[in-house]
Amino acid sequence: MSSILYPPARPQSVGEVIDTAFRIFKATLLRCLPFSVLATVVGQLQNVYTIVTRQNLRQFNNTDPVWWTLYVLGVFLGLTFINAIIIRQAQMASGSTSNSSALAAGLRSVPSTFAMTVLIFAIVGLCFWPLMAVPRQYWVYTLIALGVVASYVGVSFLCAWPAMLIGHKGIAGSMRYSASLIKGNWWRTVAVYTVALIMIIVLSVTAGMIVGLLAALGASKDIAVTTAISAVMVVASGAIYMPFATAMTLALYGDLQARKEGIDLERRIAGVQAG
Repeated sequence: MSSILYPPARPQSVGEVIDTAFRIFKATLLRCLPFSVLATVVGQLQNVYTIVTRQNLRQFNNTDPVWWTLYVLGVFLGLTFINAIIIRQAQMASGSTSNSSALAAGLRSVPSTFAMTVLIFAIVGLCFWPLMAVPRQYWVYTLIALGVVASYVGVSFLCAWPAMLIGHKGIAGSMRYSASLIKGNWWRTVAVYTVALIMIIVLSVTAGMIVGLLAALGASKDIAVTTAISAVMVVASGAIYMPFATAMTLALYGDLQARKEGIDLERRIAGVQAG
């Protein structure tokens, strides 16, 4: 990589953050592609089993122990590969010459990232508990109000994952650090992730249109082959948008770090002058 993309030398505008994300994505895609392909594939293990055994496509009401074993295995391996993508991208974007294995580091971080993810979902879920004390006729308005609160809380933890994997701050420390970074930059964070979401949606819709076009043109009237083509497109699109999303997270994380360090430096300078 010809230049250091993480962390940035200064705070960036939203447009610059997005540009940095694209540059990280392009520079690291080939090295991260095996991880993203594997992460996409292992996420479908339980569905592959269901299709092979010709069972009905059921989700969490499935009582088959093999299905649940494959589901848990898929979650574990998926977290491992996603962790590896973030770590690999941070290594390459920072120009690190470290020989440490991103995959091994990602594997070691699975218990912590899983526990932190569950904790974050639990905290966001708690935001809706007051709904139980509200009369049913006011649920719609209350749900909207609580949804706003839950959204604010959820966005505040969006940088906790890189804080744990890159900053090695632990579960509580990563969540606190993420909240401190995003405090005062909530709308900036939402704007950056909205752009990433739109890009992913466009990519997914495009992939779906390609599959539909192939089927409509009679490229394959065999349902088995058409299903295979669809599966390949799902894996291909997932393998692309996953490192793009993590690159966007890394670019935003670096920008917020630069902003926080700049504010902290100004406060230290002001403190010295006051003294």
